Amino acid sequence: MKVILHLTTNCNLRCRYCYAPAKRDVAMPPETAKKAIDLAIQHGNGSACVSYFGGEPLLRFDAIRELTAYATARARERGSQMHFRMSTNGTLFTRDSLAFCRDHNILFAISLDGDREAHDAQRVTAEGTGSWALLDRKLDLILSYNPHTVATSVITPQTVDRLESSIRYIWSRGVRYIVHQLDYSHPDWTPEHFVRLEAAYRALAEFYLEKVRAGEAFHMGLFDDKLKTHAASPIELGVLCDFGAKKVSVAPDGRIFPCVQFVSDRPDAANFCIGHVDRGFTPLRDELIAKNRSGRPDCEGCALLGRCSNYCGCMNWQLTGKVTATPPILCAHERMLVPIADEVGNTLWDERNRRFMRRHYDHFEELFAYGLD
Repeated sequence: MKVILHLTTNCNLRCRYCYAPAKRDVAMPPETAKKAIDLAIQHGNGSACVSYFGGEPLLRFDAIRELTAYATARARERGSQMHFRMSTNGTLFTRDSLAFCRDHNILFAISLDGDREAHDAQRVTAEGTGSWALLDRKLDLILSYNPHTVATSVITPQTVDRLESSIRYIWSRGVRYIVHQLDYSHPDWTPEHFVRLEAAYRALAEFYLEKVRAGEAFHMGLFDDKLKTHAASPIELGVLCDFGAKKVSVAPDGRIFPCVQFVSDRPDAANFCIGHVDRGFTPLRDELIAKNRSGRPDCEGCALLGRCSNYCGCMNWQLTGKVTATPPILCAHERMLVPIADEVGNTLWDERNRRFMRRHYDHFEELFAYGLD
């Protein structure tokens, strides 16, 4: 089981699209975090994961030190494997904290929306100034300690036209693992934005082809995740987003929720509390797991079923108030993105690109070695 610890609701930034609770200085007590870790080990079937979250978790680096030591020791006592993750804006990293993450195998993702204009459009400090320079000046240091750093980039209506320049900036800085996420809840999306977004995606597709043909090793989730569902098989509900079952989020006060977006100031979020670290899980947990694994009525008969992001129950809830209701904006986005990803895949297939084949069709490699089509 993966347990996501909201170590603090505080943050040194005030990103305009952030869904986390208001930036009050509320910290998770160490004993609460340790009970959550014990819960993850207890329900982990021999493997558990602790993910540090916020707010900004590096504001509580001392707690990260303490909890990492505790989790490692407890897992060893129970004969369980222990893994660590962290989501951070990256601006507070020091040599000390980076060395600690490296030495304890804490894999992390940093929030990096792209070039200065794209990043500073949404990711600002408490004073309202852009935070791009704070992160850019630390990227070389971060990558020297963790070359596999993941960059999480959020796409908003204001940054659509900066997508290509942003991906080229991120690449130029040495980042090779890039995950894009559309800010579906942004109120400014219009049909015109989606026309421009499609053009931007096609430019990114050309960038992707350029790098694959050059033999570069990288991951761009925007296309790679869709190519995987085409090359392997459609994804069943509950595999990628098995909220409440394989992962849970723990609020600073010890309440347990199915996913990070439910640790929220929204009044209806309390209806999704599935337990407490002091008392364990409630029956609601099983009810929500079953509901999330059930069908999506809006999507019956769709050719993209199993390939689109309607599996994300927390995103569905955030946009519609229902775990199983697919938001129209998500549907429109996926109907645009999947065909572009498939065009990329078809192009590389026709070229018999070795890197592409090994990554997505390695079971055919022997056939191609003999020149058979």
